[in-house]
Amino acid sequence: MSRLAETLANIPLATLSIMIVCCIVYMYQFFVDPPVHHYTMCPRLVIYMSEYYRFITSSLFHGSIMHIGMNMMSTMAIGSSLEKRIGTLAMAITILWGIQLTSSIYTLISWLLYMTIGYEHLMLQHSVGFSGVIFQLAVLEANLSPDRTRSVFGFINVSSKIYPWALLVILQFIMPQISFLGHLSGILIGTMQSHGSLNVFFPSDEYLKGSEQKTSLAFIVRQPSFVCMPEASTGLGRRREGSAGFFAAVAGSISLFLKNICETLKVMIFGRGTVANQNIQMGRLGAAWGGNDSVQEEEGWNGLPTIDEETERLTSGSPSDVL
Repeated sequence: MSRLAETLANIPLATLSIMIVCCIVYMYQFFVDPPVHHYTMCPRLVIYMSEYYRFITSSLFHGSIMHIGMNMMSTMAIGSSLEKRIGTLAMAITILWGIQLTSSIYTLISWLLYMTIGYEHLMLQHSVGFSGVIFQLAVLEANLSPDRTRSVFGFINVSSKIYPWALLVILQFIMPQISFLGHLSGILIGTMQSHGSLNVFFPSDEYLKGSEQKTSLAFIVRQPSFVCMPEASTGLGRRREGSAGFFAAVAGSISLFLKNICETLKVMIFGRGTVANQNIQMGRLGAAWGGNDSVQEEEGWNGLPTIDEETERLTSGSPSDVL
C-alpha cells in the first residue's frame, strides 16, 4: 500500500467525502475554466438577485491550487480529529449545515453593516473557499480537545478555546488578502453550535445512534472509515446556554486572548521568571500587568538625602568623594 493510500485510509468517511467533493469541483474548474465569480459569495447578488446557490458553491470552489491545497490539508487535520470524537453522522450534518450557516451569517453581517453605517465594501466583495467551515470545525475541535493549550505557529501558547481566534488575527496579518469576515463567520457559527444556540438545526445524539442501526444506512455504516457515535455524549451543543452563553463565550475568549498577548509582550521585554527579572523592579507596572513583582525596601534605607545634607557632605571634603 502506497503512502498516499495509507494516509487516505486513515481519514474518516465524512471528512474524506467533503475533501473529494472539493477536489472534484476544482478539477471541473481546472479543465472547464468557468468564471469563478459566478460561484463566489457576494452578499449583494444573493440578496438583490436571489442567487442563493452561492451559499453552497462559494464553499466548494477555490481560487487556486495553493488555496485548495492549504484548505484540504487543514480539513484533513482538523476534520479527522473532530470526526473521531463525534462520529461520522454528526460530522456530516455539521459540515452540511456549516456550509449554509457560515454563508448566511456572512451575508447577514455584510447587510447589517451596509444598512447601519453605509459600509458597502463587504456587500460587493467576492469570497470563495472552504476555510469558513474549517474555522467552524476548528472551534468545535478546540472545545472538545483534552489539550488545554495550543501553540500558534510555535510563537505563543494560547488556550485551546481561543486558538481559532488567535489564528483569525495572526493569519489576517500574514495574509491580508484573505477573507476576514469569512473566517469570522465560521468562528461565530462554531461557537454558537458549541454553546447550544443552534440545537434546533442538529439532531440529538440518541437519534443519530438510532440512525446507525437503520438498514437504509447499512452500506455507509459498514465502510471501514465510518466512525460510530461515541457511547458518551459528543458534547456538541449540550451546554444549552443559548444566546447569552454564546456572547459570554465570545467576550471571554477575546479578553483571555488579549491577556495572553500582554503576558507574552511582558516576557519578551522583561524576560521570564524572578531570576531573569531580579534586576528589574516593576512596582506599579508589575501590578498592572498582573505580576507579583514589587519594590522591597532595603534595611537602613531612609530615602534620598535632602539638599542641605548633600551640600554638607560635599563641603566636608571626604576623600571618598574625590574622583
